[in-house]
Amino acid sequence: MDQTDIVVATWNTEWAPAKGARTAAVRDRLASTAADILVVTEGRRSLLPDGGHVIDAGDDWGYGVQPDRRKVLIRSRWPVSEVYRATTGGAAGRVATAIAATPEGPIRIVAVCIPWSSAHVSTGRKDATSWSEHLDCLDRLDELAAGFDPAIPTVVAGDFNQRLPRTRQPKAVADRLVDVIGARWTIHTAGDVEHGPLIDHIASDLACTGLSTWPGRTDEIRLSDHSGVACRLVLPTTVRAG
Repeated sequence: MDQTDIVVATWNTEWAPAKGARTAAVRDRLASTAADILVVTEGRRSLLPDGGHVIDAGDDWGYGVQPDRRKVLIRSRWPVSEVYRATTGGAAGRVATAIAATPEGPIRIVAVCIPWSSAHVSTGRKDATSWSEHLDCLDRLDELAAGFDPAIPTVVAGDFNQRLPRTRQPKAVADRLVDVIGARWTIHTAGDVEHGPLIDHIASDLACTGLSTWPGRTDEIRLSDHSGVACRLVLPTTVRAG
């Protein structure tokens, strides 16, 4: 059967600034992935490769609006439609979805920056408990995913804020991530990978034929506190609409 490969990449750029040596290195690293679908978390539009179609998850995740910062950015090689941005609870400003019109048919992109364990505990709104925002975001993702059309392939990418398999996070938290994401899609980036274990992940219902990672620093400069990852996924021509 004929097939088409696509490259999906994700990286948390830890608020790399708008200009400077670090910014240039981060931008070069993102461009070098040649990703068809790129999900950047804790980033800025100016870091993305030129061209493509860009959306974000909004500018409000409860920590005050900073106009050029976004928790979630999606850059697609192809036009996108049916854009959704979460606006409530732990998913606000942290979850965006869209349908990318690939030459072989539609693909759903789900881009996430799931809150870390202490989100809004002692900073931000200061009304949360440990892991409560993380779990609330997963609950809202669960509700969202329940309405997805299973005929459209789905790619989930971004900062999951959990290492997989479980390390230090509470078992109930790890289990919930598996229930919401791991039970629906294969998390291609889990386990023993170079520059891992990762918390930036890619999951999908497509076959993964290749995976590459990169560290959060070069010999000369620190780029991010996260490693990045790219996956080569197989999109069968049977996806083609019509």
